[in-house]
Parts: sequence; structure tokens; C-alpha cells
Amino acid sequence: MVRENLTHKGPIHGRSAWLLACSAALMLPACSAPPAVPKEAVATAPTPVEPAAGCNARPVQDLVGQHASALIAEGARQRAGAVRVRMIGHDQMVTREYDPGRLNLQLDPQGRVARVYCG
Repeated sequence: MVRENLTHKGPIHGRSAWLLACSAALMLPACSAPPAVPKEAVATAPTPVEPAAGCNARPVQDLVGQHASALIAEGARQRAGAVRVRMIGHDQMVTREYDPGRLNLQLDPQGRVARVYCG
């Protein structure tokens, strides 16, 4: 059985030299700067448009006690001047972030509107 000398201190030959060259070639592009992009080509995200007055829940307080539906919710959204409407079921978990353009219709266990508020 022939054993190779793994502690060879001489110059790199053959397969080792080839692997070293390939590794170096693969690492070089990572060091280069990204190509410059002209300002005309950079897209900007559109600015969301919110209503000036936001949501006003006062005009839709008459919904308390009514059975909720998608039609009632959309009409309430329009009357309140809100951008969005959210119907919250009884004991439903919801996020608590404040959204000035959102009308919330909180429902009781029977599906009636129990509370109307913005946010």
C-alpha cells in the first residue's frame, strides 16, 4: 500500500493548484462594487393617499344593535369617511395598532354591532 506524504512542504501542483485558483476566482466578484444605476431607473414607491379628515364614527353610531353584514359595513365605511372597515367578531383576537383611516365594527355573540369606533 502506498501512502502519500501529507506534510509535503514543496510547491502546489496538479489538483491542489487548480482548486486554489478556482476558489480565488469565485471569491473575487464578491469584492467588487455593485453596478451604478442611473437615477432615472430607480423606482420610488407611491405615497399612500389617506383622507384629509380620516375616520369619524359619530355618523354611524346608529348601527349599534343592527345585524352586521358586508353591505352594512361598506355603507358605514363610506358614511364615516374611512379608508377601511373591519368587522370584529365576538371574542375575536385582533391587532391593536392605531389606524386613523379604519372604522371598526365590534360585534356581539349574536352578530349585532355592539360598538363602532375608529382606529
